[in-house]
Amino acid sequence: MRRLLLALAIVVVLLVVGDFVAKAYATSQVRARARRAVPSATSVTASITSFPFTGRLLVAGQVQEFKVRVSPVTAGRVTFAFVSVDLHDVHVDRNRLINDRQVALTGLGTGTATVELTDTEISRLAGTRIMFSPGRVRVGTAGVDVAATVQMTNGSLSFGGLRLPVSFRVPRAPLAPCDATDGVIKQGAVDLTCTTHRVPPELAGVTFKP
Repeated sequence: MRRLLLALAIVVVLLVVGDFVAKAYATSQVRARARRAVPSATSVTASITSFPFTGRLLVAGQVQEFKVRVSPVTAGRVTFAFVSVDLHDVHVDRNRLINDRQVALTGLGTGTATVELTDTEISRLAGTRIMFSPGRVRVGTAGVDVAATVQMTNGSLSFGGLRLPVSFRVPRAPLAPCDATDGVIKQGAVDLTCTTHRVPPELAGVTFKP
């Protein structure tokens, strides 16, 4: 009985280690794909939450969660402090999984993309001083700091409550496949988010062997 338990323990350890190695390799592939999408980035991180990773792929053809964060990211004349995506219930190509032992991202249940704009960057874009603190915005106009509100409409960021409203289009960034619809103001920056139901094109071609 002791030998049987020992053998069983060894098998379990090997399965866990193999699953960990497969997930680590997949994570590195996702990170490499994100870096290729934003070659100028100085920081690229990726993580996968799914247990058991290999078993879930083989049985359900699915990965529970992908997270990717890249910084900084430039789109047109705008530089975002970071872009992050949080993808849930990511689907994979079963045929490639079974026949070629490769995983290709094909769809997802839901995802959130977040881009961060600092008040320094927005001030540069708007041509006037803008200051963010948690839940508050102040805009420098005519030598006076005026309280303002932030709104996102059809992908455009605007500041209300001013005599001359400030507004500009927020471009879509690599890894963020949707227009921002909401914003959270924090110290020195605003995080703009959107919900997506498709894999970002930059990650859609990610393949790796389980």
